[in-house]
Amino acid sequence: MHSVETGRPCASGWLLKFSRATFAASFLLIMLTPAWERGTFNVLPIVRFRLSGQDFQVGALALLPAVATITWALAYLRERPGCPSCRAAVSLAPMLLFCTLALVRIWPVHIRHRAAVTVVAVLIAGGTCLYVMQEGSERWCAGLLTALLLLQGGAAVVQFVKQGSIGLSWMGELWLDPDGQGISVIDVAGRRWLRAYGLTSHPNALGGYLSMGILACLGAVRAVPSSTRRWTWGAILLGSMGLFFTFSRSAWLGTAVGLLYLAWVMRPWRAVDWRAPRVRRAALLLGGLLAVVATVLGVAYRDLLATRLLRLGDPLEATSIRERAEDYPQAWGLIRVAPLQGVGSGYYVDALWAGVGADRPPGFRKVHNIYLLAAAELGIGGALLWLGIVLAPSAVLACRALRTGGAAIGAGWAAALLSAAVLGVFDNYLYIPSTWWPALYLGLLAGAWARVEDHRE
Repeated sequence: MHSVETGRPCASGWLLKFSRATFAASFLLIMLTPAWERGTFNVLPIVRFRLSGQDFQVGALALLPAVATITWALAYLRERPGCPSCRAAVSLAPMLLFCTLALVRIWPVHIRHRAAVTVVAVLIAGGTCLYVMQEGSERWCAGLLTALLLLQGGAAVVQFVKQGSIGLSWMGELWLDPDGQGISVIDVAGRRWLRAYGLTSHPNALGGYLSMGILACLGAVRAVPSSTRRWTWGAILLGSMGLFFTFSRSAWLGTAVGLLYLAWVMRPWRAVDWRAPRVRRAALLLGGLLAVVATVLGVAYRDLLATRLLRLGDPLEATSIRERAEDYPQAWGLIRVAPLQGVGSGYYVDALWAGVGADRPPGFRKVHNIYLLAAAELGIGGALLWLGIVLAPSAVLACRALRTGGAAIGAGWAAALLSAAVLGVFDNYLYIPSTWWPALYLGLLAGAWARVEDHRE
């Protein structure tokens, strides 16, 4: 059931169209909601409950994923299409095995609301993978990420220029004031510069999602119809501006690695007739435009760049580095205690507290490294499965590129996951069992890659 083809029963076709539209709306709304407690999913509340001392509220819009699933299942049952190939199943194996392990390691349940979050996140990740593998064409997935880049990138640019919130609190936008407590800023000569948040919980998270979206859209731009390709390029440009204004070093590094990988596996220069005057003019114009933009941004914000990249002894930068350095030994301690089974899904911080006496009350944080976090919670096997999720696509495509001299199909999805592999070294916001954002986003990327593998000639 890969497309709505001519001759398909009318009812099934409309059910699939409605399911895809509902899934698209769900994807964008979820990816534009920085926290469950606020924003669009609290509109028109239908259920309120309390779990382990935490208040939860489910609004009408939270039912959209269920509607997408039900309508898709009805269409699927009417048609009973063939199963995906073994190649597609193998492509999704690391993701589905990781999700299964995260569910298994919930038991014994230590804190019910965290277990509930893990269950929901894992189901979203696995369900999104399978849905996109069945129904998400490369063009459709690229369209979703294009819309997300336009919305998040645009919000990020306006926030940075305004140096504050932009009036989207009804969508869950955080209250952003450079002088506020707990707000991520860059301190330059006594002035606090707000880093762009977009509609996320932190600039680093925004930078990571923009990085992956830019790479995925760059790889899929040829699949986009020529009539709408300008929107894709515009989204890539706006997303790149938003990425710059996050001042996220890890996101910049992930993007650089992804771009180098894309250039290597796609070899775009081989598909271009550089002798054609029109091509040379376009290349000169694009290169000149990029040089001008880079120069203007570099000159205008040189002090901010210098602080983030060179002045690591600055108080804010030094605090961030020190906290990460303190967290790594703690994670290694948990891994040594339970190297094979881990301490359990969502139990990382509580396991640290359980290991200290009442007379030593330190402040514990989740380690800013997904590989260490996965190994601590799910065991070394969990960390290896995470490596499979983020590195297997790029490794497979790289092997093909070595044999054939270039490989373009699926390069964007592989590059986006490769960027996720870099981001996971420096932060933990992409850890699937923790919340719905990474579950949905990485589920989309993994499902799109599996679909490409299933349709590869």
